[in-house]
Amino acid sequence: MVGAVATGLFVLAMSNPAAAAESDNAAWSDAPTGDRTCITVGNLTATACFKPYGDVIYVQDLSPDANEVYAYWQNQLRDSTGTWGTYRSGTCTYTGGAYGWGSCNKDFYEHSSSNAWGGQGSRVRVKACVNDLGDDTCSSLTVWVNNQ
Repeated sequence: MVGAVATGLFVLAMSNPAAAAESDNAAWSDAPTGDRTCITVGNLTATACFKPYGDVIYVQDLSPDANEVYAYWQNQLRDSTGTWGTYRSGTCTYTGGAYGWGSCNKDFYEHSSSNAWGGQGSRVRVKACVNDLGDDTCSSLTVWVNNQ
């Protein structure tokens, strides 16, 4: 009986995509254009953006201090009862140097289409972080942005 319960819990954990955070290395890119939502760490060391058309996370290093910068992101889906919950989360890390931009191309559910939880709705938010020695320095999270 204990084995069956443990196996059931293992299967449940494996079927939940939010169980493991994603970690991507950003590819060099141009600055984001068009519709996007951005946030910068208060002391102007990093910027993170989300572009809902194309599902792209951007991150920019604004300081020549040799610290990596990353965008932390969260993706939520709405289930069939209308309740929002975290579906995916992760980081997009840029190591290309000061004043450059990097991007991570993600594939999120569209806000207007049916999703894995049997509902309609997909939204994303980001925050900008600097990988300092010790505790990282991060901005607050942006508002939720419906994915297009």
